[in-house]
Amino acid sequence: MAEEPCEPDGTAEPGVGEARSSDLRDEQWSESFRVRETGPEAGANGSDRVSTEHSVDEDPAVREAQRALRAAVAELRQEALFNFGEMTAVKLNAVLGQLLEHSELPRRYLETVRAVFAEPDGYPTAYKAFEEPGAVLVLPREPGAGRTFTAHALLADLHLRTGARVGPLSFGGTERFPLHRLPREENAGYLLELPTDEENFAVGADFGAMLHNIQRALRNRSSRLIVLTTPEQWRRVRGQAPAGVVPNLAAPDPMKVAATWLKAEAPGTDAQRWLEDERIAGLLHGQKPSDVLQVVALILKADQSKPTAEKADAGSDPFNAKVLSVVKARTAWREELLTWHKKPGRTSFERNFLLVAALLRNASVAHVYAQTAELCSLFKNPVSLAGQEAPGVVELVDEIKAELDHTDDTLDFGKPGWDDAVLSYFWIDRPMARKTFLSWMAEAPTTKTSEFLESFTHDDQLLLANRVGAFAVRWATRHKKPDPLEQIITAWRRDTGLWNAATDLISAAALHPTMGRFIHELLLRWSKSNDDPALRKLAVDVCAGEFGRRYTGKALVRLGYAAGSADPEVQKSLRAAVRTIWSDPTARESLFTSITQWCRPGSDRLVSGRRAFAALAALPPGGGGTASDLPALLVPGVEDSEFHAKPKDLSIGWSALLASGEDDEELVYALNLWMDTAHQHSHFQPLVFSVLRGALDVADPALARQLRHRLNDLLYAWQPSPAADADPGRVRLRHELADLLNLDRSRAVALYHPRAAGRFPEGV
Repeated sequence: MAEEPCEPDGTAEPGVGEARSSDLRDEQWSESFRVRETGPEAGANGSDRVSTEHSVDEDPAVREAQRALRAAVAELRQEALFNFGEMTAVKLNAVLGQLLEHSELPRRYLETVRAVFAEPDGYPTAYKAFEEPGAVLVLPREPGAGRTFTAHALLADLHLRTGARVGPLSFGGTERFPLHRLPREENAGYLLELPTDEENFAVGADFGAMLHNIQRALRNRSSRLIVLTTPEQWRRVRGQAPAGVVPNLAAPDPMKVAATWLKAEAPGTDAQRWLEDERIAGLLHGQKPSDVLQVVALILKADQSKPTAEKADAGSDPFNAKVLSVVKARTAWREELLTWHKKPGRTSFERNFLLVAALLRNASVAHVYAQTAELCSLFKNPVSLAGQEAPGVVELVDEIKAELDHTDDTLDFGKPGWDDAVLSYFWIDRPMARKTFLSWMAEAPTTKTSEFLESFTHDDQLLLANRVGAFAVRWATRHKKPDPLEQIITAWRRDTGLWNAATDLISAAALHPTMGRFIHELLLRWSKSNDDPALRKLAVDVCAGEFGRRYTGKALVRLGYAAGSADPEVQKSLRAAVRTIWSDPTARESLFTSITQWCRPGSDRLVSGRRAFAALAALPPGGGGTASDLPALLVPGVEDSEFHAKPKDLSIGWSALLASGEDDEELVYALNLWMDTAHQHSHFQPLVFSVLRGALDVADPALARQLRHRLNDLLYAWQPSPAADADPGRVRLRHELADLLNLDRSRAVALYHPRAAGRFPEGV
C-alpha cells in the first residue's frame, strides 16, 4: 500500500523539509474530526458526528481544519456525482488522481467518509462482526444502493478504532479468486469487488465455498475482508458459503443520508427546515443514496443562491422560492425553458449562447461568446462578433438570466440544475442538430487561441476538457448512449494533453460505483471496433491503467479483441497494457497463454503477439514485481502455485519476435538481457539456450534460415569478436550457442536429405 494522495484542498503532499508542518496539519485535521464526534449524544455508533456547535471553534487551527473537512466533503460529493464543473484545473486533477488511486485508503479520506456516513439500521452489529479477526462480510447490493460507501465506512471505523491499514483488493485475472492473492500483512482490512459477469468472463460458481479458506487465512493474519457483489451474482456463487457472512443491514434512510451530508458540508444550512418541507421529503422518499446526493446538490446550490425578483414572485418567503427551485430542477426546468424559448423575437444566437454557457459552466464569458459564434457557424447561421452588430456579452447574459462575476468574468445561472436542464432540453428539442452539436462539443477544448480572446492557456484548455468530458460521461451513462464519448475520443486523439484527459475521465468512470458497469460495456465494444482505431486505443489505454489492475480478467478479454488491430498506436498502447497486467501475478498465466496464441504461425494477431511478447521479454530487472536481476519471464516463483512459463511457449514467442524484419530496439535489449542472464547465472544457461534453439525449430526451411541468421547477427552484436575489449567468457558463451545452432541445422538438413544404405552402385 502506497503513500497518501493529495491534501483535501488539492495541494500536493509536502516534501521531507515540510514534514513538521504536514504533521501539524494532520493533527488539525484529526482534531476537527474528533471535535465533530464529541458531545454527550455521540455514542458508539457515532450517530451525532456532525454536530456544529463547539466551544473550541474559536481556535483558528480547528476552524481551518473544519474548513478543510467541509471542502473534502464537497469534493467527495463531486466525485460521487462525477460532476467537476465547480473545481479548478489543479483541484480537479487531484480529485481524478484520488479516483484512480489503487493503494491504501488514506486516513483523511476515511475520516471524510465517516463524517458523512448515515448509519443504516443494523450497522453497529455488522461492524462488531467485521472487527473480529478473519471476518468476511458480503454486501450483495446493486451499484448506487450505498454498498461501496457502507464498505468504506466499515473500513474507516476499523482503521480509526484499531489502526488497521485498509484498501481495495483486486480480484485478479482468473475466474477463481486465488487464495495466495491475499496479502500477508497483519491487522489489515480489504475491500474486494467481484467483477460483474459478462462475455468470456464470469466469477467461479464455487466462490462462496472458497470463503471458508479465505476466512482461515485472514484469521491467521488478524485481517478482514468485505466483498461487494450484486444480488443476482451472489445467488449464483454463494453455494456452501459460511453462515452469517451477509450482515442484516437495512437500506440507507434517504432523509438521514441527506441530513448528514447537508450538516457536514454546509453547517450554516438549516437542514432540518429543508428536510421537514413536505415537497423536499417527497423528492427524497424511497430514493437510493446516489439519487439523494443529487437532491443534496440542488439544495446546496439553491441555499447559496442570491435572492432575485424572479424568486420573489414565488411568494413573500425567500425560502419557499428556493424550495420551488429544487422541485423544478427535479423536473429539468421544462416549463421555464419552454417559456424562455417561446419568447417572441428569440434568436438562434441567444439560444446558442444559453446552450454554450450551460455546457462550459464557469468558463470565461469571452470564451463562451467566441464558442457561441463557432457553434452558430456550424449550424449554418454565421455571426460576426468583430463589430457591434451582434448582441454583446452584457445583453446576452441578461437575456439568459445569468449572473456575471466581474472578478473572473464567469457566468453563473444561480438556479440549481439549470445548466444540465438546458442541455437536456436541447437534446430533446433539436434531434436533427445533435450530431453537429456533438462535433462542436468535442472540438471546443482543442481551440488554442482566438482572435476574440486575450489568452487561452493550457490549464484553461484542460479545465474545459474536463468539464466537457465529465458532462459527456454523465450524459452517456444516464441515457446509455455512447455518442458524446465517442465524439470526444475521436477528436481528442490528435492532442496528447486532451487524450490523457479523456483516458483519465474514462478510467475514473470505469471505477465509479454507479457508472462502472456501462463503461465496462463500452470498453468491450470499443475493443472490437474496426471503424475507429481511436476507440480501440482508448480501450487499451484504460486497460493499461487502474482498470487493468482492478479488473484484470475483464482487461484480458478486451486486450484480446484489441490485439487484432494493425494500427501502430493501438499496438504501442498494447505494450503498456501487457506490462500492467503482468504486474498482477494471478493474471500472468492467462495473459501469457493469450500472447502465445497470438504468436503462433498463421495467427491474425501476430503483430500484437510480437509486441506483447517483446514487452515481457524485455521487461527490465525487477519489472516483474520482484527485486531480481533476471528477466521477468525467467524469474522462478516463490510458491508452487505461481506461474512459470514453459520453455516451448517461450520458444514460440522468440520465434515470432525473430521473424520480424523490423529494426526493433526492444528485441535487441531482450536478447542482450537473456544472454547476460546466461552469462551471469550459469544455472540459467541451459534454459536460455534451450528456448533460443527451440525458436529456430520451425517446419519451413526458409524461415528457419531467416531466424538463424537474425539470431546470429544479434548474438554477434551482443559480444563482437575479435574486439579489443572482448570478454573471453562472453565470447565462449556465444560460440557455444552458435555451435549448438549449427548442430541443430545439420540435423535438420539430414532430415531433408536422408542417406539410404545401398543407394549407390558398388564401386562408385
